[in-house]
Amino acid sequence: MDRKLEAQLTAIPRLTRENAAAAELPCKICRRPAAFFDVVDFQKCVGAYMFGPSGVHVAWHRCENCGFLFTSFFDDWSPADFARFIYNDDYILIDPDYLSIRPKAVGRMMANLLAGHEDAKILDYGAGSGVFAETMSEFGFHRVESYDPFSLPERPIGKFDIITCNEVIEHTPFPLRMAEDMRSMLQDEGCIILGETLQPPDIGLLRGNWWYVAPRNGHVSTYTDQTFACIAGGLGLVYHRGGGSIHALRTPHNGVFAELARRCGPSLMACRLGAPGSGPAEGWWSLEDRPPRQFRWTTTKTPSWHGIIPAWNPQCLKVMVPFVHESRHGFAAECVIEVNGRAARTWLQDRVILGEIEPIDVGKAVVTLRTPDLTPTGDHGTGLAILVI
Repeated sequence: MDRKLEAQLTAIPRLTRENAAAAELPCKICRRPAAFFDVVDFQKCVGAYMFGPSGVHVAWHRCENCGFLFTSFFDDWSPADFARFIYNDDYILIDPDYLSIRPKAVGRMMANLLAGHEDAKILDYGAGSGVFAETMSEFGFHRVESYDPFSLPERPIGKFDIITCNEVIEHTPFPLRMAEDMRSMLQDEGCIILGETLQPPDIGLLRGNWWYVAPRNGHVSTYTDQTFACIAGGLGLVYHRGGGSIHALRTPHNGVFAELARRCGPSLMACRLGAPGSGPAEGWWSLEDRPPRQFRWTTTKTPSWHGIIPAWNPQCLKVMVPFVHESRHGFAAECVIEVNGRAARTWLQDRVILGEIEPIDVGKAVVTLRTPDLTPTGDHGTGLAILVI
């Protein structure tokens, strides 16, 4: 065996869950723990490894709360570093459509989506060479300005009714900064239109094999609808999830641009529910602390949570209940989430029970996890070991 490899293998610690906890990073969006998720080669692009490996490893982490999937590999890179090693003369080989074909296609699609708002003041954020604005002008949108921190760095003046950001936010190591920057340029009743591919439901199986995890393309951040809902909430905005890859963030005012956001999809509120963290609690077994997480077993078939649906009245509520153990195989898959007595569409993803329901009314909401018959485990009857939030 190679001596260097032998030394590396010898230095690996024994297998314990504490090792996994030590590898966690704080999520860049919500600051919750983001576990190590996978590692890919720096040369991985949307076309997989069409140019072979580089031997440079890029680690990815995924947030347990909002689902944000990111790498910290590029966090200390300067614009010059990105220009040298990512957006260099070879980038056209990685993404041949980015200069003209894609922005023209997006411009045609966006002109259709924004029909009726031809007089709106629009900013294309992350505009590249400005082809999008040129295409929009062909469809009667003559108040479109372009801004790109790399290629068109002159800051725009004033605020905008609509900000478009197409296939851009996956390129920033610090998405909150970019979102805050766009928010600062938005009118009080404006709307941000995001073109972005969300993680697939089977991301837990695909892991780094998902095509969008592509550092050589400059993809350093990827999102779920929960991620965008979390970003929107922090900025005082409302998130609308698109059925495809077009989403919206809007101010809470019900004006013309609120209606534009609804063209993208329903407004979404996402919440993550967990076991109570301290003291005795009816319907829950005593607190257990097994590194790296605390959890409680349910001792009732209908554990419930109480909350408030905000006044901006989301059209869709998404509920997430993470668990670490189940009393028998398949127990979690038989659970159903209810909201105010109505059954939500419920499914299982990794170790999270998810439920969605629409429409939802403003005011008090009672979320119930209706489980199958409890199964004795050890010296107490239990159902699910649900994480403490």
